[in-house]
Amino acid sequence: MKHIFAAAAVSLSLVASPALADGTFMLGGTMTFGAGQQPNFGVSARILENNRTDESTLGAGVTYYLGTGDLGVDVFAGYIFDRGVFGFGYDLVQGAPVMSLGLANTED
Repeated sequence: MKHIFAAAAVSLSLVASPALADGTFMLGGTMTFGAGQQPNFGVSARILENNRTDESTLGAGVTYYLGTGDLGVDVFAGYIFDRGVFGFGYDLVQGAPVMSLGLANTED
């Protein structure tokens, strides 16, 4: 039964895919906060699932933290404005919430 449900979900997602917005790439800055840690600034690269201005987006990416030299991998939810993205996420490696601002190729 689980295999039938999984097959149905995959086939429905393939049918719905052409109606979705194009994805885009984001390059920007990220700061960790909370989780009992000192704030840490990094440079981030993310893949976003949407590129339309004035809409929300989800994404995932990597961050190089300048202060410590560590790498982070995060999930992200943000808002797209003209040629930019702002949002919040969670760094899975650092175990800390993040706030990001970056540039992206957007469409009206």
